[in-house]
Amino acid sequence: MGSECMDRKSLERYLDKLERGTYGEQMSDADHADFLEVLKQHDEEKFFTYINLLSPELRGEILMELPIPFQVDYIRESDEVRLSRVIEALDSDDATNFYLTIVNKDREKSQKVFALLSGKRQTVIADLMTYPEDEAGALMQTELFVVPSYKSIDEAKEILSKLKKEGLGTVQSLFVTDERGKFIKTIPIDDLFLENPSQTFEEIIDRYPESYSVLAHESIDKVIERISKYDLTTLAVLDNTGYLLGRITHDDVVDAVQQSATQQIYNLSRLHETEEIQESFLKSTETRSVWLGINLVNAIVASLVIGIFEDTLSSMVALAILLPIVANMAGTASVQTMTVIIRQMALGNINFALLRPIFIKEFSISVSNGVIFGTASGIAAQVWFGNTDISIAIGLSMFVSLILGGVLGTTVPMMLKRMNFDPAVASSVIVITALDIIGFFSFLWFAELIAL
Repeated sequence: MGSECMDRKSLERYLDKLERGTYGEQMSDADHADFLEVLKQHDEEKFFTYINLLSPELRGEILMELPIPFQVDYIRESDEVRLSRVIEALDSDDATNFYLTIVNKDREKSQKVFALLSGKRQTVIADLMTYPEDEAGALMQTELFVVPSYKSIDEAKEILSKLKKEGLGTVQSLFVTDERGKFIKTIPIDDLFLENPSQTFEEIIDRYPESYSVLAHESIDKVIERISKYDLTTLAVLDNTGYLLGRITHDDVVDAVQQSATQQIYNLSRLHETEEIQESFLKSTETRSVWLGINLVNAIVASLVIGIFEDTLSSMVALAILLPIVANMAGTASVQTMTVIIRQMALGNINFALLRPIFIKEFSISVSNGVIFGTASGIAAQVWFGNTDISIAIGLSMFVSLILGGVLGTTVPMMLKRMNFDPAVASSVIVITALDIIGFFSFLWFAELIAL
């Protein structure tokens, strides 16, 4: 049920069920989140009242479905005991993410929450927090259905039954290890029903194809590539010696892909990657103002370049009218190139070994566009102003700017990636500013040179 389709009566019926404790298990976490998200938008005080009527287990799952600003509000309004109970109830990956949100928003409160957690939960969270956010271990869940290869199918079913009673969530696969805990294979859970219950995994393991896994310190890009390429529901996570550490499920990868795509889109537009529509007015204003300030400095630098040719502009007013055309065309061409390059880099389709043919292709496109639009702009200027000098100047400037737009749009993201900078953040700042300066300078310089 989408929150946009919810009417007031539906919300009231839901809240009535919460009060009577009869909301039932037939509702998904996402459905609960839809109702509570609408409630918070209408009455924040009631939101906190009603969400706390839920069990810690359900409350935690719903919080994971809600936008980050809603989680932050809940953290701010809840005491350490309530927060620790939510963390204890969540799966290890979600528990770690929620705890990190507490750390980022209130470090003092996070220390008190951590002290209230069980020793086992403290150890798991501490271990998972050691992985950088761009590594596979950061997505890993440590709760597993794992069976030694000497166990039988019947024994595996007993293990699963016990794990489910202890709170293990959805299980798509089981992981088979040797007696020391080293990973052997992943077997889909439904295949268990096709096997002889008395057989051991050692007897059937060779009938299953080789399984895919990922090392804990490999990149999330590698995880996304494996799961999407081989259509996996679960991916085993191993340490460097082959021991099984955890699992990554396809829904975690979907979240990671959405987050990566959002980050790229925001960064190309110079927005902070964490901004959401539910973010507060002051927070959104603050994060956007940073990049607007940087952009203002860039604009001032470009204006200083124009100032160098003040006398030329004074003598030929038409130049001032045509200046934005050159900068706009070059900027658009570079953004087209950067968008393709950065997206394909994120998908793993571009690496440094492929840079040469990609560069040649993009350079060829830029030269072609430079000829076409340089000629078109020159003709348009001639018709408009009837001045051959200006027409030649804008044609040459357009040609140079479009070529450099393609070159910079291709090479700058790759160079930034090699230097471990985020190309989506820095590329647009560097390239657009450079092209503004190049476009303004080349147009005015050509005009001055031809006029002489």
